[in-house]
Amino acid sequence: MIDTQQCLSRHPIESIDLAKWQRTVDLMSKLYNAACGTIVQFRQDEFNAIVTSSNEDNFLERNSSWPWEMRSFCRKIMESRNGLYVNDAINHEEWKTVEPVCDGPVRSYLGLPLFWPDDTLFGTICVIDSHSTDYQPLQIELLEQLRDLINADLKMVFAYDEIKTLALTDELTGVCNRRGLQLLSDQLVKDAKRFDLNFGFIYLDIDNMKELNDTHGHSAGDECIVALADALKYACRENDIIARIGGDEFVVLLTCADNNVELVCERIETEYNRIRSDNELLSDNPISFGHIYRSGLHPIALDQMIEEADKLMYKKKHGRKVGEFEEPVAE
Repeated sequence: MIDTQQCLSRHPIESIDLAKWQRTVDLMSKLYNAACGTIVQFRQDEFNAIVTSSNEDNFLERNSSWPWEMRSFCRKIMESRNGLYVNDAINHEEWKTVEPVCDGPVRSYLGLPLFWPDDTLFGTICVIDSHSTDYQPLQIELLEQLRDLINADLKMVFAYDEIKTLALTDELTGVCNRRGLQLLSDQLVKDAKRFDLNFGFIYLDIDNMKELNDTHGHSAGDECIVALADALKYACRENDIIARIGGDEFVVLLTCADNNVELVCERIETEYNRIRSDNELLSDNPISFGHIYRSGLHPIALDQMIEEADKLMYKKKHGRKVGEFEEPVAE
C-alpha cells in the first residue's frame, strides 16, 4: 500500500521518475523565463519542495519546507483545490504581507493543484518569479498540460502498486500467494539470522475438502478456505507471513524468541473452530497442521521447510484417522 504521507524527495517511490520531474521544472523555468519552477508535496501538515529548477537565480532550494500554519500560495491552492495566478504580489492586497513577498523575493506566482488518483491532494506545480508577470491564456494552458503529466505519474504509482499486490497476493483470501511467500520469506530468514531470532514454520490444510466440494459445490469449498484464512489473520501477528500455496493448503512463517509455534497452532485451530461452529456446512472440515522450529543461525531453504512441515502434518492427519477407526479398548 502506497504511503501518501512519505516525503518523495527523501524516500522516493520506485515507480516515480524524479529525474523526469526535474527536467519538467527546468523546462518550466526556461519556458516562462522565471526564477523558479517547482513541484511541491503536502504531507503531515507541511509543504516540501520535491524538485526545483536548477537555474542559478532560483531562490527556492530542493527540500525546502514550510508549515501549513504559514500563509502561502500553496496553502491557498490546497484550500480551494483550484489554480492560482497572482501576477503582481507586492501590490496585491491579499498577498503583499505574506512572508515570501514582504520578506522575500516572490513577486509573481502561478500554481495548480496536483492530485493522487483517489482525489486526495498531493501538492502543487508552480512557476514563481522575482518580478511581476503577464502570462497569457496559452501559458496557463501549458502549465495545465504539464500538471496533467505529473498527475498521470501519480496515477501510475497506484496502478503499479496494485499490479504488484495482485502479483503477490491470493485473490480469494487476500493472503500471500506462493510468489509472495518466496519474496517475503527470503527477507524474514535474513532478518532472523541477522538479529539471532529463531523462526517457526506451520503447514496447514483442511480435512475432507473433496467431500465438501463433491457434496455442496466449490462455493462451499471456497467458504471453508476463506474461513481458515480469516482464522490465520486473526491468530497471527501483523509481521507473520501467511500464504496460500495450494487449494486448501496454507503456511505461516514467523520469528519467535522460543519454541511457541505450537501455541500459535492452537490459537489458529481455536479461532478456525469458532468460525466453523457458526457454519453447519463446515462441521466435518477440521484442520490438520504440522510445524517445525529452527534457529535463525542455521536457516533452511523454503522448499525444505514446506517438505518437512508437510510430512509432519500428514503424519498427524493419518494418526488421527487411524485413531478414529480403532476399536475401543475394553476395560
